[in-house]
Order: sequence, then structure tokens, then C-alpha cells
Amino acid sequence: MDAEFEVTELPDFNAFRIDAVLLNGHSVGYINISLKETVADLCDLCVKDSYIYLWPNFMPSFLSITRKRNYQNKGIGSGVLTAAIEHSRSKGCTKMKGWMHGDKVRLERFYRSFGFTISGINIELDLENMHNKAFKTDSQRSAFSV
Repeated sequence: MDAEFEVTELPDFNAFRIDAVLLNGHSVGYINISLKETVADLCDLCVKDSYIYLWPNFMPSFLSITRKRNYQNKGIGSGVLTAAIEHSRSKGCTKMKGWMHGDKVRLERFYRSFGFTISGINIELDLENMHNKAFKTDSQRSAFSV
């Protein structure tokens, strides 16, 4: 899926956000990362299943259109996570951690494909000692080339 990944620095919170934005300008996914010394804390990763097209201000809001289109399983999550890993490493982070909520089986498979270790709902990735053999896509592999 054609999406651009836009990084927004949040210096007041020592954090950053990466949005996956379609060519038409609609955000279809994002990740929020909080930085704590050398640890990138994965706060939230979301891939949307719909978006709302809002008419210009002069049009009644009830005319807005909800576009139902599932953006999951199209590489959006992998793209924002890869971009977050690259950006975290550029900030000097040596570890990324967080926790999973939702479909545990699917999420475990997703995070393990990046090399995360999983303990219960907790996930952790060693950003210093990564190898790229486990990654399923070129974009995942490129995030870990030295």
C-alpha cells in the first residue's frame, strides 16, 4: 500500500510520533514512542480500519462520509514500526519495549517477525544486537542494516 511515513517530534514529552499517510492525505496508522534515556517505549501502534472524510467547514457535518476500508495486513503496521525502530536508533536508543493488547496470537507473530522477545504481554527488542535474518520484508530488513 502506498503510504508515506511522517515523523513528528514531540520535544515537550521527549517523544515522537510516526503517521502513515496515504497519497490523498488521510492518516491510516500511527505509532507513538516515548524516549526514556536509551529506551524507546512503544506507547501505541494503531492501524485504522476506516477514516472519515470531512467536508469543508461551510458544509453540514452530517454530510461527512465514513470510508470503510481495512488497512490492516497491508504493511502499514510494519512500515510504522520499521520507521520507529530506525528513528529510535538514530536517537541513540539501545532498546525498544512495550506491551501488547488485542489479538495476542496475531500480535506475537507480528512482533516476533521483527525480533522482539515476548514475555506474557511484554515485548522487548535489543536495538544494538539485532540480526536481520528473521524479517519477512525488505523494509523490515533495511531498518536493521548497519
